[in-house]
Amino acid sequence: MNENLIWTELARLPIAKLQDVLLARFVGRDEATKMGLPPATATLLATAISEITRNVIQHAGGAGEIQIGRIAEGNRIGLRIVVTDKGKGIEHPERFLEDARSGAHGSGLLGVRRLADRFDLQTAPGAGTTITVDFWPKAVAK
Repeated sequence: MNENLIWTELARLPIAKLQDVLLARFVGRDEATKMGLPPATATLLATAISEITRNVIQHAGGAGEIQIGRIAEGNRIGLRIVVTDKGKGIEHPERFLEDARSGAHGSGLLGVRRLADRFDLQTAPGAGTTITVDFWPKAVAK
């Protein structure tokens, strides 16, 4: 991780039911809009939030939480999403993402990896999962 990156938490929400997915998506998009991120970036962020939080509900075997935060590096400002669960974890995550390439189980996370500027997956069987994604503006409006 970049040590020059400054993180400021903006929201922390539980993820346990479908309504939580919708709320997290709304809050993420709202924070992106408040920060002045381009609409396209806000849409990518909301899509990623939906995919990751829905995975918590469908596959983790337990509740989780999402943290939405502002990241700053020099003059750049973006958003970081961290979704954590204490569920069953993912066995062989590298295979999980490889299988996703062929459209099998896990294509949602592969899609998130493609949407985000940074994607990090930390998981172990029985130890839960943490997914961190960063979104930076693609173009600076003047």
